[in-house]
Amino acid sequence: MSLTTYRIDREGAPRRLFLLHGWSAEQHHLAAYVPLVDPDERFTAVCPRGPHDVAGTDGASWYDRGDDGPVAESFLAAVDLVDDLVSRECVAAGIGRDQCVLGGFSQGGFLALALAGRVGGERVGGVWAMCCGLPEVEGLELDLARGQGTPALIQVGERDTIIPPERGRAAADALGDAGWSVTQRAYDMAHSQTIEMMSDARTWLASTP
Repeated sequence: MSLTTYRIDREGAPRRLFLLHGWSAEQHHLAAYVPLVDPDERFTAVCPRGPHDVAGTDGASWYDRGDDGPVAESFLAAVDLVDDLVSRECVAAGIGRDQCVLGGFSQGGFLALALAGRVGGERVGGVWAMCCGLPEVEGLELDLARGQGTPALIQVGERDTIIPPERGRAAADALGDAGWSVTQRAYDMAHSQTIEMMSDARTWLASTP
């Protein structure tokens, strides 16, 4: 399956910023923040749409959920889809994954962390995870030690009732314990994004090698 993708191409910017939206959003959602988080145009932004349309909305989801969390088969299929997209972008640009930053909100954040941390994967240039945590999915094996030194920005909403902030903090702790270079930020907000978040992301993204 090929993902529908919205791109913001920056001439002379071979690095890639992948932005994965949350449930019921779509490929333009996080793309709207690209001029704010990357004003110096260091990255070409790649913003895919999840493969499953959400009824009653213009948006999509990345994977199905059951009563106990993500449906394993659906989640793993989504990770593979994003993995394939990243591979194709790297080949087209002639770069390695260490020149790619994976960003995501909620469902997209879980996927970004899964792809960056799973066993057998290649190290990426950074992970930006908003309102999410480390995925706990049957069949997904993580090897966080492989990402030692990788920059990670973990942003949580202190009033988030969908993904409790404790999950984000636990992810930050786990990555830090594994030797990642972790920046953790908390905000007085629910399950959403704010300009303050994007301002912090701009500072963090500018500091990535």
